[in-house]
Amino acid sequence: MISKIDGVTFMICVFGLSAVIPILAQESVDENGQVVSTVEKKGVTKFNGFIIAGSHLSVRGAIASSAEKTRSELNGLTGEKDRKIKLPIIIQLYGEEGDKEHKRSVVSKIDQVQGEYQLKIFIHLAKGVDRDLLRYHLMEMLLYERGLSSGQAVAEGEHVLVKPWLILGMLEAADIKRGEANRKIYQSDMPYFEIMPLQQVFDAHEMTFRALDGRRPLAFRAISGAMMNALLRQPDGRRSMGPYLDDVATFKGEDENLMRKHFPSMNKSRNSLGKWVDLEMAELGAAMVTQVYSLLETEKRLESVLKLRYRDSERAAVSVGIDGYAEVLKLKPAERLDAVAGASAELERLSYRCFPSYRPLIGEYEMILRELVGGKDKGIQQRLTKMSDVRFRFQQAGKRTRDYLDWYYITRSDDVSGDFKQYRELSEALQRESVKPRSDDSIQLYLDSVQRIYGGRR
Repeated sequence: MISKIDGVTFMICVFGLSAVIPILAQESVDENGQVVSTVEKKGVTKFNGFIIAGSHLSVRGAIASSAEKTRSELNGLTGEKDRKIKLPIIIQLYGEEGDKEHKRSVVSKIDQVQGEYQLKIFIHLAKGVDRDLLRYHLMEMLLYERGLSSGQAVAEGEHVLVKPWLILGMLEAADIKRGEANRKIYQSDMPYFEIMPLQQVFDAHEMTFRALDGRRPLAFRAISGAMMNALLRQPDGRRSMGPYLDDVATFKGEDENLMRKHFPSMNKSRNSLGKWVDLEMAELGAAMVTQVYSLLETEKRLESVLKLRYRDSERAAVSVGIDGYAEVLKLKPAERLDAVAGASAELERLSYRCFPSYRPLIGEYEMILRELVGGKDKGIQQRLTKMSDVRFRFQQAGKRTRDYLDWYYITRSDDVSGDFKQYRELSEALQRESVKPRSDDSIQLYLDSVQRIYGGRR
């Protein structure tokens, strides 16, 4: 079969579902993210509407797999499982691992050639492929494909536009559907609409979105995800989502008006729309039984639930840790049952969501509580000491992991903008919320020691 890309003719030899062909690629992206002309012989893999050019077959195959997965996720959200791509999406790979890193490793572009749109993604491979960035631009191009492939009218001189909130919202909705969304962003007590009002989220373009810093990227993500999930949960939400996405790229007007056209049940004012999204965030933040606590969070909760509560001889309420079990053994059977009832119930709840390594420990604590109810002491002190040692090792491992991740995020930044305005705003916000470093934080201790060394010099 003979085909043409950017005016370059090439021959496709089809083998099963993919095609490997020689092609003269005419474009790449420089280190600043600008598309430039080049002539370089490349290979191509074609799969389900995606054309991946450049690099090695194994790399193209991995990109094709990721692209197909994103396409399937979008089709699942709209209830159109069998929908095919009508307008090809070209993914150009260039550079090799070890090359000079570009400022933007993934760039998207839309061209119009003789009245036909071409959707392109350029990926520089100097540091591999950023999965999240690739997924973002794949969803972006898939949304543009929907808005341009069915003959939608675009007047001469007008631009098509899919805004970042919709792209990020669709990705979040896909993660929520698969049960892989980070629900902690919805469980946070941060005032997202104060950090970034709903209208600012709707109005943000790509450059505005990329420039967000401080707490605003998190607010943008949470609001976008809640907005899209709320639309999908409307009556006939999935059925309405397809036509809505078909109109988005070419629609001229307020985002809310297009939503109301396709989702009549959300016919609300702008103020009530914010409350509607806020309620969705609260629902998304509701803890799920399958949501597992981290190692340190499990330890914190375990320490808080291992409490024995009873009344002494003067009927005064007493609360002791499980190490005070000896006093409980002296109580009458009914009093012993009451003393351990609260801890037993809390341990059972914790067992559903604890860090997996803690499950044997929780089972042992539950056995000890049952023995206390029966008035038995089968080496309880030795068992408690052993479990305390195990928990201490778990806790130290959790702190080392946390400190390493803190160090990683502190040191991974590559760019220095010189603009400290957002940093000051974030610092002031954290002070208002009384968010302070832990007194035992290893990084904080290190910084304090450096300050003492250099601060004492003359």
